[in-house]
Amino acid sequence: MNHWHFAHASRQVFLETQKNCEFSFFVAVRMMARQTIGEQIEIALPAYKGEVSEYLANYQQHYNEQFTVAEKQKITISNMEVERSFLGIPVDVYGLVGNFNFIIYFTHRGREIPQALRNPPDTKCGIIGVSLDRLHSIYFANVEKSTKSYLTILNNFLVNDLASKQWIFHPRFRRLEKLAKLKLAEKVKDLKPRPNFGNKESKYPFEKHADFGRLSSELPAKKPKRLAVFECVMCAIQWQDLSPGGSVCPTCKSLLYRRKIGYADPEN
Repeated sequence: MNHWHFAHASRQVFLETQKNCEFSFFVAVRMMARQTIGEQIEIALPAYKGEVSEYLANYQQHYNEQFTVAEKQKITISNMEVERSFLGIPVDVYGLVGNFNFIIYFTHRGREIPQALRNPPDTKCGIIGVSLDRLHSIYFANVEKSTKSYLTILNNFLVNDLASKQWIFHPRFRRLEKLAKLKLAEKVKDLKPRPNFGNKESKYPFEKHADFGRLSSELPAKKPKRLAVFECVMCAIQWQDLSPGGSVCPTCKSLLYRRKIGYADPEN
C-alpha cells in the first residue's frame, strides 16, 4: 500500500471538508443575519480617511495629502430589507440613512465585493463591507465558555465590531478627493526647483561626476586681464586701463572715439 498517497489523500479530504464547512458556516451566518436584523438598527462605523499622492521624479519622492471623509460614528439605518437587489447585485442589507440609500455587503473567503459597488453610478448612497472572517473564530471561541446565543453574538458583532467593517463607497468621497488633489497641486507648485546634477544635458557636464573638486581644478585657468593703452582719436590723449573692458576718454568723456594701441605690461 502506498502510505504517502493515502496520507496525501486524507489531507486533501480534510482540507476540502474544512473548506466546505467554513463555507456552510458563512451561509448559515448570512441566513441568521436576516433573523436578527429588523426594520431598523443602529450600528457603529469606522472612520473613513483617504489619501492622494504624486511622485516627483526630480525629487525622487512621493508627496501625499490626506483627507477625512467621515469620522468614527454611529448611524441608524431604517426601512431595512435583506437580500435585495441594488444595481442588479443581490446585497445582504438595504436601508435608508436619512434620504440616502445604505448597503451592507457581507464578505468572506470566496465572496468578495463586486466591482460595481465600488463605483456606483448613483452617488447618493453609502456602502460598507462587513467581513465575517473574525466572526468564525469568535463563535468557536465562545462555544464552551459563553452562554450567549449565536444570534446575540451575531447582533453584537454587526452593531459594534469596527475592525470587520470597511467603507466601500461614501457620497462625499469624490468631492473631498478632488479638493485634496487641488491642495496637493498647490503644495507641489510652491516647491523650489531642485538642481539635477545627473542631467546629461547640464550646462556644466563635469557636475555629474562625483569627484567634482578634482575635475574643476584640472580645467584651464582663466587668463588675467592685461593693462592696455588706449588713445582718443578726437583729443589725442592716451591712458591705460584693463583690457578688454577699457574706459571712457578722461578728457571728452566718451568711449566712441577710443582705440587700443597696445599693452603697458609684457605678455606672460
